[in-house]
Amino acid sequence: HSWKHSNAVFAFDSKCWRRVEGPSAVVEHLKFENARQLTNSDSLADPAPLDFKVPLHFPPNVFRQANLCFFTCIVARIRERTIKLKKDEVGDLICTELYGGVGTIGLHLSDLVTYLVSSDENPNNNTCFTKTVREFPPEVQSKLEYKRKDATAMVRSEKEMLSRSQVLIVDPPRKGLDEEVVDYICTGGHEQLKLVAYVSCGFKAFERDCKKITGSGKWRVEFAEGYILFPGSDAIETLAFFLP
Repeated sequence: HSWKHSNAVFAFDSKCWRRVEGPSAVVEHLKFENARQLTNSDSLADPAPLDFKVPLHFPPNVFRQANLCFFTCIVARIRERTIKLKKDEVGDLICTELYGGVGTIGLHLSDLVTYLVSSDENPNNNTCFTKTVREFPPEVQSKLEYKRKDATAMVRSEKEMLSRSQVLIVDPPRKGLDEEVVDYICTGGHEQLKLVAYVSCGFKAFERDCKKITGSGKWRVEFAEGYILFPGSDAIETLAFFLP
């Protein structure tokens, strides 16, 4: 069998991994100010930082961005836009994160939202998420939740949660959004959502999903920005904000 490059996790089952030496996970911190300095760009987002640290835990059986420095720029932009939304909107700001991994994006909004539910199909992400949240202030811990469900299951079984959300974050794999997620955004999500933040690592899939979302007549693209996470390659990471 020929081997094809993939960024998929080799195995979710922890029994497939054996720790020979060192810690069980790599702990990373996203530093917005460092990302701006390293990229040498004044056009990148510069949001107010959190008042507490967000230690992200990455054992070998979860997904981690290869270029975490540039991905920090994406998280910073989403945080910046959420801060603006919080200033513009009165009342609760509830966020649902689909394809959330260990909560890399959502956890950096935890001081801004009234409540956050992050979700992913990988059974190991919940433990990583919980370890991070344990180091947060108690008043922040109480408003954070993780669900071990894929995006389709979230749309099908968490209708009540989604119906109360003003912010939806989606960071799907290269294949793009599941059909059920696109259908939800186009047919039901516009009623209460104020912002959809779409992070894409597959431009063709993003282009397809974007046409469907905007083609519904209920959403428009407010902002889009591309990031080269792998200099020298033809891969591009796209961030887009959709508003109703």
